[in-house]
Amino acid sequence: MSVLSFRCLAAAACVALGVAILEATAGPAEVAQIKPRQDKLRDMGGALKAINDELKKGRIDWDNTVVPNAQTLKDRSAYLLNWFPKGSGPESGAKTYSLPAIWQNNEDFVTLGKVAQVEAAKLNQVAISKDANALKAQLEAMGKACKACHDRYRSPDYAKENDD
Repeated sequence: MSVLSFRCLAAAACVALGVAILEATAGPAEVAQIKPRQDKLRDMGGALKAINDELKKGRIDWDNTVVPNAQTLKDRSAYLLNWFPKGSGPESGAKTYSLPAIWQNNEDFVTLGKVAQVEAAKLNQVAISKDANALKAQLEAMGKACKACHDRYRSPDYAKENDD
């Protein structure tokens, strides 16, 4: 066997071992869920920001901005806890800002997720009522629910790498 053939064989073995390790820690379904999860969470952040921007403008566009974005938050939050299956964290080998603490402290994570769901549903109801004062208060409550989870379960690298 030539040196080149040996090197190619060794490289192939290393790649196969790496793939085997990745597959042993997370299946393709878990890895495939990371990007859609990140996209949905960014959508939720964008919806929250859009509503906040409307409040700052002073003239609130309820029908085109606030109501549809509040509906997005309510709809997406209903599935929030399904986006974090075991194996879809850093151990998957895929880039994720989800900390292992999500799965280590899953009961707390689920509690925070349920709080976010409740706050999103309330925000949606306030948006439908078109009450600016109630919107401001509920937007703050929704923001606190998001922050509580992010502070405990999202890597600080997210803030360094994204405009958050």
